[in-house]
Amino acid sequence: MELVIPFVEEFLNLIKNLNIVITGTSRGVGLELTKKLLIYGNNVWGCSRNKSIISNKKYFHTRLDLCKEKNLKDWIGKIEKQSNKKIDILILNSSIFNRSLNSLETDTSIIDTLKINLLSPILIVKYISRFMVQNRKGTIIFFSSIASVLDEIGTSSYASAKSGLETFSKIIQKELKPFRINVSAFRILYISTKLSNKLKKGKIESLKKKFKSNKFGSIEKILKNIVKIHKNKKNFNNSILSDSYK
Repeated sequence: MELVIPFVEEFLNLIKNLNIVITGTSRGVGLELTKKLLIYGNNVWGCSRNKSIISNKKYFHTRLDLCKEKNLKDWIGKIEKQSNKKIDILILNSSIFNRSLNSLETDTSIIDTLKINLLSPILIVKYISRFMVQNRKGTIIFFSSIASVLDEIGTSSYASAKSGLETFSKIIQKELKPFRINVSAFRILYISTKLSNKLKKGKIESLKKKFKSNKFGSIEKILKNIVKIHKNKKNFNNSILSDSYK
């Protein structure tokens, strides 16, 4: 049985009363992470296309289409004023996935997939990292996917975007390391969400059997890894955290 109480104590001691930005907070992983982080007294800025169901004075929600760059910049400007340019953790969680053969996928689907999964995280990091550089500390977490290395038919746009996100994370880590900013991409195998449930049950079980573990298979596991990244103050070099093949 996993030791739950020590984890809670560790979390309370290491990630509390911080300023945290999370994208995609209306449902799934983003929503559950936000709920957990608010319990421990953190200020959280979240965004999604949909209205938030969270009612908490420390949660600041903006309805936002990440495909529209101007709206994205306006959101960053709002965060800048409300946080006084102090952001401790940035979590890039927003994602869309439409399974389709490249020749059959619509132009809009391809463009939106690349904008939300790749372009918007790059732009958000560009602006938020400036606050972290000024404060000489911070943590940036990207949510990637095992799809980036599986080369599955029907995932060309999504997998390409996630692969590009991982490359960006490795480069940006080198750029920001001198300012004591830790950067990591979580190559997630599977966690039950509306997005991941688009896969057939048999396909999900087949994927799980190919890997030794599922490091990010629950909100608690994701939080533990965020804690590890955030508290690591020396020689952080592992930009990609992933489950390994058997």
